[in-house]
Amino acid sequence: MSVSFEDVPAHDETTVLRERVDRLRSSLDWAREAIPVAIRDELHAAVDRCDERLHLGIDWTVVALAGGTGSGKSTLFNALVGVDFAVPGVARPTTSDVSASVWGPERADALLDWLGVAPDRRLRRFDAMGTTPDPALAGLVLLDLPDHDSVNPHNREVVDRIVPQVDLLLWVVDPQKYADNAIHEGYLKQTSVTGQPSLMVLNHVDRLTTEEGWEVARDLQRLLALDGMHSVPVMPVSARTGQGVDVLRAELEGAVQARSVAADAVAADLVAAGRTLERALARDAEPVLPDVSELVAALAAAAGVDARAEAAAAVVAGRSSSVPTQETMRLEVVDRERLDWIDAASEGLPVQWRIVIGEAVAPAGELTALIDAALSDVAWPEARHASFGRRRSRASAMEKEMLQLGRDAVHAAIEPGIVRPTQLIHQAYRNLDELTVIARASAPAGAGEPEEPVVEPEILHAEAGEVEEEEHALPADIWAPVHEDHHERHDRHRHEG
Repeated sequence: MSVSFEDVPAHDETTVLRERVDRLRSSLDWAREAIPVAIRDELHAAVDRCDERLHLGIDWTVVALAGGTGSGKSTLFNALVGVDFAVPGVARPTTSDVSASVWGPERADALLDWLGVAPDRRLRRFDAMGTTPDPALAGLVLLDLPDHDSVNPHNREVVDRIVPQVDLLLWVVDPQKYADNAIHEGYLKQTSVTGQPSLMVLNHVDRLTTEEGWEVARDLQRLLALDGMHSVPVMPVSARTGQGVDVLRAELEGAVQARSVAADAVAADLVAAGRTLERALARDAEPVLPDVSELVAALAAAAGVDARAEAAAAVVAGRSSSVPTQETMRLEVVDRERLDWIDAASEGLPVQWRIVIGEAVAPAGELTALIDAALSDVAWPEARHASFGRRRSRASAMEKEMLQLGRDAVHAAIEPGIVRPTQLIHQAYRNLDELTVIARASAPAGAGEPEEPVVEPEILHAEAGEVEEEEHALPADIWAPVHEDHHERHDRHRHEG
């Protein structure tokens, strides 16, 4: 998934996402037995995560530096913050706790509590000595995560817990370990599935020649495409010398000012939930509510309503002298109609959903008692002989009235126990299926080729400090497109504001 920072009204975006999360939660409650336990637990975790993130608000943009030992995360963190807060150690592994820097005058304590950042690992850059105001980054929360490949299992647990909670991931790799299986198999392929917004930062480029830099960047872009991250850009930097750090900071400014990256992250979590749900739903299945009027008519007829209406019409027409008493509903008839309804309501759905509908619909004995009670409460009109000239019209009107009264009573009796539960289960299925449709629509186009050309780095020679000549000439300023895009965003914000 490519990273794009677009202006989206925070309230509108939050409302849309919150409604979708609420629908997902209620749908899971209604259809919990139709979804395998493992999938259900995964979905509930995603719902809770999205709910908590939306509750904390999307005005904060949480960005995390993630990577392995020796990638230089802490040094890059300090370079972005402007002060030495996360001190890189000599022994490996290094960082065991999450460090956080918060930009802007507002506090982010509730958000940092949710992320599990210890109070002594929090820096309010607004208060930090030796830093200059940076209003363009107000609202940014930058995290420095432990090494994901640490020999300390606690570090890996911290990374695995926080990565899904982050709005934007900066994967930091170095030229020696950029192809390490631990990050590609353990994280990047999964990130491509969830669609979580990401950037790839190639650190320590000051140690490479220009030719080596081109080669590493191209190979890293190739590996990302194999991971499914077809449009994730590679950003060459040197945290030690500061090369490329300003460009990376400009990308963070774009993310913060757009105020949509947090919403993108929540949406990506819902997309991932949709892909998980595909294992529990049938593709392209559309639940259809059976004909309610047909069910009502069958039950009314079985209860003797039709016979009673015909007898009343016969009395009015002079063909009979009395109307029979109301019959008692037969349980076996209700049970048969109930099962036919369940079969029709679950047609095309996974078999487990038939079980859920069957459990949601009231049992036959309860329905039988409700129908009998409803019919016994009907105020039936009295059937009397009509004058010879009006017998036909009066008999027809009497039959229609009796049928309508009886069927209305039956409908009122079964609507809460049959119709409404089925509608709710169907709506739950549609709500869940909506996520699978969104997930399929969000799948990356193409499986092999990247959608965008490789971002070619200009890397200064480590010793000479000069640009080496390539067989194909390098652009005068390889960062120009990034700067231009950054300025265009700022211009757009200024004009639209």
